[in-house]
Amino acid sequence: MALVLARYSSLRTLEYFRVPRDLSLRTNDMVVLRTKRGVEMGQVKSEPGDPKLGPKDSVGGEVLRRTTMEDSQAFRAARETDIKPLRRTFRELAKQHKLPMRFESSETMLEGDKLIIYFSSDDRVDFREFVKDLAEQTGQQRIELRQVGARDAARLTGDVGVCGQELCCISYIIDFVPVSMKMAKSQRISLDPNKISGQCGRLKCCLKYEDDLYNELKQTVPQEGQPVVCDGRECHACGVDILRQKVTVDWGDGNREERDITDIQFESGWSEKDIRRYRKERRAQIRAEKEARIAEKQARADRRKEPRTESTDRRQAQDAVHPARRAVDDPSTGLAPPASATSAEPDTKPETTTESGTQGEAPTTDSKASGVVGADKENAASADGRPPRKRRRGRRRGRRRKPGEDGKPGDQGGGSDA
Repeated sequence: MALVLARYSSLRTLEYFRVPRDLSLRTNDMVVLRTKRGVEMGQVKSEPGDPKLGPKDSVGGEVLRRTTMEDSQAFRAARETDIKPLRRTFRELAKQHKLPMRFESSETMLEGDKLIIYFSSDDRVDFREFVKDLAEQTGQQRIELRQVGARDAARLTGDVGVCGQELCCISYIIDFVPVSMKMAKSQRISLDPNKISGQCGRLKCCLKYEDDLYNELKQTVPQEGQPVVCDGRECHACGVDILRQKVTVDWGDGNREERDITDIQFESGWSEKDIRRYRKERRAQIRAEKEARIAEKQARADRRKEPRTESTDRRQAQDAVHPARRAVDDPSTGLAPPASATSAEPDTKPETTTESGTQGEAPTTDSKASGVVGADKENAASADGRPPRKRRRGRRRGRRRKPGEDGKPGDQGGGSDA
């Protein structure tokens, strides 16, 4: 007996069915099928033959006949039945039984003897009592509740995608393929869940369409962060454009440049684990270089703070001794002693009495000493190259006179003769 592939039910299920020998069928013919659920209408999707069934393929039943006018009218009447009362009753009973169930859709078998209700729920629910109450209120003898996932729920309700077309799961997708976040990353798509999620709340099925092409082109470009060689210099790839076949290389000195893939040499076969290990080693190398620079800078600062005994001794040995001080320490230099040494002598006031009885002051040597000191200062300035010290203002000149002295030796002499 030949087999034919047919699609049936609201979930667009595809299965193989046995075809009678006396029945000739072609693709897209409408037929009446006997399935595990009952008698329902389906559509042929392949030519009759003897295909090799895979591990996931199964024989769902047999083809009874081609659809007649009565079958088409019954099927159309079942689909046009208003399901709002049934949805309202379902929600009321679910709330009464405290079951987290959401009504999605329903369908009736071709003979009208069975009602199938599709619902969604995050958890498994025990709806045995719920089905009994629902059968009593609807008057249906046979009711089948079937829990579906988010993708099947979107297929049952139907909607339009962001592209403006009908959802792919309604138009042509038969079996859902797994979609992962890795596909979005390889295609450089925004990872915002609101932008890459479909009406069902899952990742969009269209992410799978170009995944094979990206995987093929990915083999011809290096991974981001992988070391490469460009123009004979070692660098690493910091950005990769798979579709344009362009690579942005980092030269290591802060400069980046976009180059064609033909100008770059790299080692293929790097995995994400190798990239992470290389990045870890590179970060450790940069950290070690930074710590070495900081340590060298701190060592220079510490050397500045240390006392320099050798330079201090050398500077002290090179300092010239003041000529006036050298004259006091070494009389052989021929320089007169400084004024401080002269002023250190006791200030005497010699008074002499002549034979005629006149008393006068002995001539002082202050002016001479000051003249000598001035000469010493000039010599010291010329010897050291330093400017001469200025005389202190307000200093008294000459000897301080005692009270009663007017400075006239004749008057004092007359008094003594008397």
